[in-house]
Amino acid sequence: MKSITLKEKNFIRLKKHYLLCLFLAVLGIMVIYRIQNPTDSQIQKKSQVGSEIGMQAPDFTLRYLNGNSERLSSFKDKVIILNFWATWCAPCLEEMPAFEKIYRRYRSQGLTVIAVSLDKGHISKVENFVDEHSLTFPVLLDLDGIAEKIYPSFTIPFTYVIDKKGIIVARVDGAKNWSSDETFDALDILIKG
Repeated sequence: MKSITLKEKNFIRLKKHYLLCLFLAVLGIMVIYRIQNPTDSQIQKKSQVGSEIGMQAPDFTLRYLNGNSERLSSFKDKVIILNFWATWCAPCLEEMPAFEKIYRRYRSQGLTVIAVSLDKGHISKVENFVDEHSLTFPVLLDLDGIAEKIYPSFTIPFTYVIDKKGIIVARVDGAKNWSSDETFDALDILIKG
């Protein structure tokens, strides 16, 4: 009698494990299918323009310090680190050397850093800062708040990472350690596509 009871308990345990494995296998197949066959809403989101992750990055035109205009869309086919900063923001200023390092390391591989200054009024502070720190990446002026309205944020600095297809893949609110190995690994993956 004990032997029959033990066999029944073992059978019930095996049945539970079998059902659990079957459930996990079906769930795994569904996840793989979903990744390979995105829904209409996921496809539609990528074709929509907006400042959210997964959307097409909105275009804008701003001026360089020398007065020439530049469109964000002129950097198509490049990975873009779009940083919004100001000279009066201490965390913003701390990030700039790391952005210069990233720019110098990856510019020949199809990456650019674009720093959008949110300073209002005289541009002399921005010019002095760029000269003082020997920044070589593009610095654009958003004197009228054009880009700031398109890419709203409650914090400063804030940064968007945009892939080669113009899709926003990441947003960072506040300062970040852009010199970390994890950042470089992620950028390597983005650049290689």
